Amino acid sequence: MQYIEGSMKRDLRIDFMRGVVMLILVVVHIEIFSWFNFIAWERIGLISGAEGFVVLSGYVLGQVHKRVNEKSGFKESSLRLIERSVQLYKVNIGIVVIVLLLSLLPIIDLEVIKTFKNWGNGEVYQLFPHENSKWYQSVTSILLLRNSPHQIQILGLYCSLLLLTPIAIWLFNHKKTSWVCFFCALLYVYNLTFPSRFTLAQFEYAFPLLSWQVLYIAGLTIGFHKSSIQSFFDKKKYNILVIVSAIFTLLFILIAWNSPNPAFPESVKLNWINGSTFNEFHHLYFDKNKLGLLRLFNYACFLVFFYWCLTTFWQPIHRFLGWFFIPLGQASLYVFIMHLVFVVLIEAITDFSNVKPSYQTANIWMNTVWHSLSLLGLWFMVKKEFLYNYVPR
Repeated sequence: MQYIEGSMKRDLRIDFMRGVVMLILVVVHIEIFSWFNFIAWERIGLISGAEGFVVLSGYVLGQVHKRVNEKSGFKESSLRLIERSVQLYKVNIGIVVIVLLLSLLPIIDLEVIKTFKNWGNGEVYQLFPHENSKWYQSVTSILLLRNSPHQIQILGLYCSLLLLTPIAIWLFNHKKTSWVCFFCALLYVYNLTFPSRFTLAQFEYAFPLLSWQVLYIAGLTIGFHKSSIQSFFDKKKYNILVIVSAIFTLLFILIAWNSPNPAFPESVKLNWINGSTFNEFHHLYFDKNKLGLLRLFNYACFLVFFYWCLTTFWQPIHRFLGWFFIPLGQASLYVFIMHLVFVVLIEAITDFSNVKPSYQTANIWMNTVWHSLSLLGLWFMVKKEFLYNYVPR
């Protein structure tokens, strides 16, 4: 019934969790309202898939580079991290160039990834260089990551965090983990108080580096010091942690069901909290862009409880859902990049960028089919290793 530690080289529970994160990200970026939205749109807590993408990436890198440090040394670890960052930078630039070239073809409409639509006020933001821009301005903007499809802009954040990772690992190696945690917490609090875009890159509109680094560093720290943390949590302490996390996870789910989001039918809203009060509370403590403090706590509780559920009920979960989520999780970066293809494809079929997604106006069953086909398409591409030689995993 339970997951057996050490039975596999990889921790399949983490791969499974990353696969779930990929499902949420794909559903959110293909902006049609389906039954999947009852999970993906802040219904299992005031959290999203982006937090999972960042913290789990940090966790995996922490584990991997702990081993690399011990086997090959700090220099080798640092070189690998820098190479990975450069690789993702090239991928980011390459995607922008490909989109610009494909835009020259009259048969392909790529506005869905070249623009961002704010459904709150209906305003559309141009994310790519304007056609009247001077060439050198466009090139500079692209090289500084100021242009990118909003669906993949978190790659810019990841690229930046990878460059900073060797500093954290060097401090870990020199028993300065507390310094890393303190400094990162300080940066997080600073950016909560004085919001800023440190790099001026486009990704910082949604994922400010000084705020989102705290999630990544938390994952990196836990992954790097996993054995020490496991030693600290004996059975009694771990059970207390799980119980507390489960209670707060349920509490946050109940709070989330009070959201006045008009996209959802009234039948799934608790309405225990006044709409304006909920929105104010959400902005202060659960804001996604600046990573509200309670949003961080919500995600921490959710991850602990979810991890316990996977550990305890691994055999049935793996049997029924592992075939799908584990491959997606093991190739999460590939899935994240390639899902742009399905964003464009579903937009061409449904024209979703011109229809505000909501339960009231959606053909919910047909939209569920489109979401399902997109997810299965990505799963099939992973299984067939489609373009694996060109797209990082």
